[in-house]
Amino acid sequence: MDLSLVFCVAVFADLVALRLIPVRRRIVRFVCRSIFFAGETVLIVLLVGSPLRPVFRPQDLPREFWLQILACCWWGLAARELISVLALPTAIRKTAVENKLLSDIIAASIYVCSALAMMGFVLGLSLQGVLATSGVIAIVLGLALQNTLGDVFSGISLSIEKPYRIGDEILLEGGAEGEVVEMNWRSTHLRNGANDIVVVPNSAIAKLRIQNHSAGTRRSNGSLTVAVDSRNEPELVLEILKQAAMTCPSILEIPTPSADVTEIKGDRMTYAIYFSTSSISSAGSARSQIITQLYKRVRPVVAQDISAASMRLRTPIDSPPLFLFPENEVLHHLPLLEPLSEAEKAKMNAKIIRHHFQAGDQLLAQGMEVDSAHFIFSGVVQALRQVEDGRVLQVRRLGPGDLFGDISLLTGLQSPGTLTALTSGLLLELRSEDLKPILESRPELVESLSRSAINVQQFVAMFDKAANQPAPIEQVDLLSRIKKFFRLDVS
Repeated sequence: MDLSLVFCVAVFADLVALRLIPVRRRIVRFVCRSIFFAGETVLIVLLVGSPLRPVFRPQDLPREFWLQILACCWWGLAARELISVLALPTAIRKTAVENKLLSDIIAASIYVCSALAMMGFVLGLSLQGVLATSGVIAIVLGLALQNTLGDVFSGISLSIEKPYRIGDEILLEGGAEGEVVEMNWRSTHLRNGANDIVVVPNSAIAKLRIQNHSAGTRRSNGSLTVAVDSRNEPELVLEILKQAAMTCPSILEIPTPSADVTEIKGDRMTYAIYFSTSSISSAGSARSQIITQLYKRVRPVVAQDISAASMRLRTPIDSPPLFLFPENEVLHHLPLLEPLSEAEKAKMNAKIIRHHFQAGDQLLAQGMEVDSAHFIFSGVVQALRQVEDGRVLQVRRLGPGDLFGDISLLTGLQSPGTLTALTSGLLLELRSEDLKPILESRPELVESLSRSAINVQQFVAMFDKAANQPAPIEQVDLLSRIKKFFRLDVS
């Protein structure tokens, strides 16, 4: 039987076997490839002798051409086997992420050397002319592709140094930030917090300072700058800003968020809130949550609050700073009490009870009879819910500007969960007995308050959601419960 046909069958079986073996089975593929290559080497030696000597058959030119094809095929298989041997350490260690760019360059170099070996050893061609011609071509291409080659060699440098890997979250000097999702010959691809892909040339990255957030930890650091009216006490502002960040689900509890004063300018002081998230993609959501929480505790500075001197110092592009409203303005920022008139709010405001608390204090117990609402003027509170199987679930954190017990104020509903203070702070209590005279004098307010209460049921709803027991209160049912609680005979 012609050994050349046996060689062809062996090569075909080699390719089929590798197609059938899954790519993830690297060791099995390497062993299979090596066994086939050993057999193919024996066959090529029997056919042409040493593959390092040119194949000449002057008396049988078709046979010579056929054997040269087989010898060239063997050199291609030899290049593949050498690449597999170099990749073997990675396969043995089961490395999750290998350096694809460097691997591609090494593989390409090996195949180029294999092609030169085919011309020199198999075909017997002189390589001097080929190398001289290729040198001239390389110079021309080098000048034409200078920038591209700069990216390639910078990519090689980055691949060797490995300042980052696929999956790392990095910050580049100049502001580009994101998760490394791809590294190729020309560029590095980053996925930023807006879920956009940022493509940065390797030559540019090689010249920039790189901050790797994933080196030693998987967290990402972020910040938010806010301008607050300078009339607010800096100590209070710093506490409120830090506490607002502590309530955000996207922000890590450890390290604890912090805040600093960064600038004072005329009628405002600039503060920076520093926080950590689990990934860069969560930073945008964290900033949004901080702003949402702060919105409950601040208001923009209105025109009458601004002095003439401050107006002269302000540039046309300056927006008014935020202002932490005082205790006597709390009722003006509660959607629940929006139906009340200014005079009625003033009456209730005069009867607000202040409660100072310390970290670890239990403010409410689950099932406790409550007939009042509490506004968190400052501080952070952890809401807990014990379910039927005895487990205690952490529902969420409440912070400055949050109101809890709004339904209890109107209906006397038992506390749906336990509230424990995580920091020191101040609670403002609104009692139903102070609201009752107002409802007795204006019974028509009951329906308006019931509509407002329906819109602000988040406090009860979040406990029901945690216990997987959604039970929204319908307005008709709530209206009757308010009338019954305040003993109002309203048709």
